[in-house]
Amino acid sequence: MSLSRQTAAQCIAAGIAVVATAILTLRAALGPFRLPETHTVVGSPFFAEGAFWLALLVTLLFCGRRVAWNGTDRANTRPALAPWLPLAVGFVIALAFAHNLADPFLSDDYTIVSGPAFHWSGFLAALHRAGGDGSWRPLTTAYYQTLIALGGTDPVKWHVPGLVLHLLNSLLVFAIAWRLWRNQAAAVVSSLAFGLNGTRPEVALWTAGNADLLACACVLAAIFLASGSSRTGFAPVLLLSCVGICFKESAYALPLIAACILWPHARNSIAAAAIACATLFAWRWHLFHGPGGYADPATGRPAIFSLHPLPVIKALLIRTWAVLLTPVNWDAPHTWWLPLSIGTSMLGMLYLATTNREVSGRSGSTQLRLIAATCCAVLPAIHLALIGQSAMGSRVLYLPGALFALLPGSLLRDGDKRRIAVAAMMLLGMAGILEHNLSAWHSTALQAEAACRTAQPGAAQPGTPVPVTNSGVPLFQNGFAECVASAHRTAESQR
Repeated sequence: MSLSRQTAAQCIAAGIAVVATAILTLRAALGPFRLPETHTVVGSPFFAEGAFWLALLVTLLFCGRRVAWNGTDRANTRPALAPWLPLAVGFVIALAFAHNLADPFLSDDYTIVSGPAFHWSGFLAALHRAGGDGSWRPLTTAYYQTLIALGGTDPVKWHVPGLVLHLLNSLLVFAIAWRLWRNQAAAVVSSLAFGLNGTRPEVALWTAGNADLLACACVLAAIFLASGSSRTGFAPVLLLSCVGICFKESAYALPLIAACILWPHARNSIAAAAIACATLFAWRWHLFHGPGGYADPATGRPAIFSLHPLPVIKALLIRTWAVLLTPVNWDAPHTWWLPLSIGTSMLGMLYLATTNREVSGRSGSTQLRLIAATCCAVLPAIHLALIGQSAMGSRVLYLPGALFALLPGSLLRDGDKRRIAVAAMMLLGMAGILEHNLSAWHSTALQAEAACRTAQPGAAQPGTPVPVTNSGVPLFQNGFAECVASAHRTAESQR
């Protein structure tokens, strides 16, 4: 692309992105509104979010300023890492979620908490038994049963392990970014962009989403090991792949993710992950007599068989990115800081993309590799990836979010102090969006607890005043009967 055309494309893309940001900021401040001098009502945010992503994609892939390759490679240098940095990152992420640790349970949580405690015979049987909901997650079942024995019915004792796992995954993102680029700013921004993304409450706070935490930890640990050396042991990656799949199906994406990021330097590790995935998928097919997974209500067959090309393309190339870049629960009650947070987050990301000084040569395809890896991470749950404006169901983007978070980090390898300052402002915006979403989870959890206390003993379904969802958060899709029983047991014990 010639310099004049590149400049024109960059200006057009930046203009589209700025307009999309302005529309979403107004939508957050005013709610649905009508564009002046038109009959167009801005209700759904997805058109503007999609336009922003496509403009950002054009900027990343075609408009980055390039400098000549000077014969040095930051990834091969060995600068010292300040040991307090990972601790500071973990503290910031933990602080963002701390207020919600004591929130009562929600929906499926009550069903999980009321289950049996761990027993070896039950675990061994689960290895040979297909799940009734189309899933095969024997290690996740064992994890929940262990927490039942250790945590009882105390929400804090259930939420703390989830947050600890989220912190572990955030630090694994930090470690991967550091190993890839040996740049402290890139590692910090990648880790915080992952830990503070607004899609995280459904996984880090909702016990029913903890399977994604566990599978993601295995995948990220395998990527970290494989990125260290081309001679990394075959066995550790093979083991992590198997364990991750036994936690959740999202780990099936590991060989594709590793190939996108590490090929051709980690062929042994990629082969190990591929062998594990193929073997366990064959076992899964044997158990379910097919791929398993959620069933399509219309046909009774696995939902994966009901996919059509257009929704897949829309989910993979647009909706996933729209939700990750603007992870707002638009159904949550208004908060005064949300418009400012959206504008700061989106404009910060746009600035990093438009001022990117990508170095020609070996690192020239960095952003393309990360985009491809993020798309591959969505594939195991592609039939669930058309997420609505409440961001409900965004737990399927937890692992893809780790690869996405490396994207802004990859734009900071030049060490420019102004761009690092802009990245800090962008992260503040992300934290603001997260807190907006967390406020809805907090109020909904309190509403669920109150509804169970006032319900009659033995009630199996919530009454009319209690909806299935509230403010874009699952309230009582399941678990109401267990919640009522738990509330009345607690009341009787306090008498």
